[in-house]
Amino acid sequence: MTRVYEIPYLPESGFRWAVRMDGAVVEYFSSRFEALRAAVNRAAADGGDASIRVEGADGVWRPFGSDAKRPFETSEYAEQRRMLSLVR
Repeated sequence: MTRVYEIPYLPESGFRWAVRMDGAVVEYFSSRFEALRAAVNRAAADGGDASIRVEGADGVWRPFGSDAKRPFETSEYAEQRRMLSLVR
């Protein structure tokens, strides 16, 4: 079973960041950095069946592997990013 740990961009009420696993809160932290560190540690302990999704300031959820590196992009997605970067 693949586990997905999620870290939101903004804290929940009470100024605590949640680490969720498949939508359910696993633990709360006092900073986003601590939440990210905990998610990476949990995903690394779970092995290759775990991944991390982090919400950016733009509201987009981005995937990361258990080693906290971005997964390999498909050529189609990489092409879309190249086209968008030319517009800027």
